Amino acid sequence: MNRRLEAEALRLTHETIARFWQLDIKPILSLAADDIMWVMPEQERYMRGIDAMRADLKANLRELVPCHMSHVEFTVVQNCGRALSVVGRYLVTTDAGAPIFLQVQQRTQVNWELVDDRLVVKSLYISHPRGELAVARGETFANAIGRMAKHYLDERVAAETNLHRVPLRDANGTMHLVSSSDVVFVEARRKRCLVRTTYEDIDARMGITDALGQFPELLAAHRSYLVNPRYIRSFNEDSLSMSDGTQIPLPRPRRTEVLARIREITGPR
Repeated sequence: MNRRLEAEALRLTHETIARFWQLDIKPILSLAADDIMWVMPEQERYMRGIDAMRADLKANLRELVPCHMSHVEFTVVQNCGRALSVVGRYLVTTDAGAPIFLQVQQRTQVNWELVDDRLVVKSLYISHPRGELAVARGETFANAIGRMAKHYLDERVAAETNLHRVPLRDANGTMHLVSSSDVVFVEARRKRCLVRTTYEDIDARMGITDALGQFPELLAAHRSYLVNPRYIRSFNEDSLSMSDGTQIPLPRPRRTEVLARIREITGPR
């Protein structure tokens, strides 16, 4: 597949897996091939066909609670003709208000195929927290908090004390309330901007200059891009790789400032 299709497969992977952890299975099912191979960690959850997958998801999804993803890393491991494979790892953390707190790393593998100029999922594996850690009697999920999760929770509590949300109106007139900590990057698109968050894309009615004013924590890595340094996965002399797989061009005049900001958030506390 060409680079455009590869980028689209990465975008769809991020979007559908994020929606899965929000207990929304419609995006995954809409992209699944009729003969999809559906695999989960349990021995019996190894089946073929979209009907079997749909029934399995509906039966087992009630055991999960809404979670959000962070520290996301998706990688194309094979791109051969009309087939493409993506593997990923990420932290899932229960949403605020959930009956438990849990944060564990999970993994996924998605095999895409181009069928009649449309990307479809031929096989899908998603790990989940059930059975990974010791749980109290009568419970499905672990509820112990490790050191990393405790650090996350402390930061999250501190962030929640700041209730500021930026109102963004999209192309359809819907108002979105967005926290700057959830913004991965902003891309200028003529008179509007694409605001990519950890959970959705927003076609916002504002220019890139207005976006920087609304989200001063973001870094102007390029005249058409604002990035959240916390979601930079890797970089080289020419570009930044964001947590969702998006490549952001990095002009030479911006390089020093960008690297300095990266050091600020990755250096010793």
